[in-house]
Amino acid sequence: MTIDLKDGVSFDVTEHFREYSVQKTFEEIKKRTYIDPLYDVGFKVFMNDEYALMNFLNGVFHLKGKKKITSVTVKNPEIALVFPVPKPFKLDIRATAANGFSINIEMQKAHPTNFVDRVLLQHCAFMLQSKYEWDQTHLAPLPPDAIAADKIRSNREKIRYKIPPTFAIWICDFKVPRQKGYSGTWAIRNDEGLTVSNKVKYIIYDLTKFTKSLENIKSDEDRWLYLLKNAGKSNNLPDFSNDIIAKAIKRILVGNVSEDLLRQQATNMVMTEEELDYLAYLKTRAEAKGMAKGIAEGRAKGLAEGREEGRAEGRAEGANSKAREIAKAMLADGDSLEKVARISGLSESDILRIKANIETK
Repeated sequence: MTIDLKDGVSFDVTEHFREYSVQKTFEEIKKRTYIDPLYDVGFKVFMNDEYALMNFLNGVFHLKGKKKITSVTVKNPEIALVFPVPKPFKLDIRATAANGFSINIEMQKAHPTNFVDRVLLQHCAFMLQSKYEWDQTHLAPLPPDAIAADKIRSNREKIRYKIPPTFAIWICDFKVPRQKGYSGTWAIRNDEGLTVSNKVKYIIYDLTKFTKSLENIKSDEDRWLYLLKNAGKSNNLPDFSNDIIAKAIKRILVGNVSEDLLRQQATNMVMTEEELDYLAYLKTRAEAKGMAKGIAEGRAKGLAEGREEGRAEGRAEGANSKAREIAKAMLADGDSLEKVARISGLSESDILRIKANIETK
C-alpha cells in the first residue's frame, strides 16, 4: 500500500513494513544458536557439501557396503530450457553421484498450489538437463575412419533415448497430499500398478508427520530429518557421534555465519515470493467464500432491522470470515499456529478453536 504525501512524494507502507520485519527477524536470528535449515539459505549452508550429501543420500536410498555412494559432484542449480523464450528453473541442490544417479534435492517450506504439478514440471526440466550432460560424456565425435565412425554411430543409436537415473528428493514442511507417512517414494506406474521405469522416482518427506523422538532415531535418513526439523528451535543439536553431521551442525551455528548470510536468511523468513503468492491465493479464496457470505448475512440483517449498524456488522463479519477462511486453509496445510496468527490476524485462542473444530470433523 502506498500513501501520497506532500509535494508529490509517496510512501510505500508495505515495503517499509517488510524492511522493518526483516531487520527485526535479523536481530532475533542473532540471538539463536542455529540458523533454520528449513529455509533455502540455511538449507544450502547445511547440506550443500559433498560429504554431507553422500551421508544423506546413502541414508535416503538405504545403500550399504559396496553399493554406497562414494562421491558426488555438486552442479549448477540453474537450468534454462529454451522454448520460444528461455524458461529458467532454479533448483535448491543438484548433483550427480558416482553410481550414476542424478539427484535434485528441494527444501520446500511454503505450501505451493498444484504441488504435484510443480514436482512433475521441475523434474522434466531436471531430467532434460541430466540427459544432455550424460550425453556429453557418452557421445564421441565422429572420426574420419569409416569403420570407427560406424561403431560410434551404432553406439549413438543405442543410447539415443537412454536416460540416467533421475531422482527428486522433496523435503516438505507441510502436509503432503495423499501421503500417509512421513516418507513416500512415488514413481510412474501403469493401470495395473506396475512401475514403468525405475529410473524416475520422487522421494517425498513430510516433516509434519516426522515425530520420532531422539531415542528412536536409528538410521542416517532419520538423523538428517531430525536435524532439519529441529535445528531452528534447538539450542543443542546432537551430532550422533558422526563427524560429517558434526561439521554440518557447525556450519549452521549463528556465530559461524556471516552477517550478510544472516540477512539473507531473515529476508527468506519474512516472506518469500512464493509465500506472498500463496498468501494472495488464500486471500482471494477467502474473499470469494467468506467475505461474500459475511456481507450478505450482514446486509440481510441490516435490511431486516432497518439499521446501518447491521451493514457495518456485516462488513465486520465478512472480514472475520475472510480471516477464518485463511486460518482454516493454512491449518489444513500444516502451518504453525504462530504463522497462522501472523498472517490471519486472529488470536491464538481463536485459531485453536478453529483447529479443534477441523479435527473433530
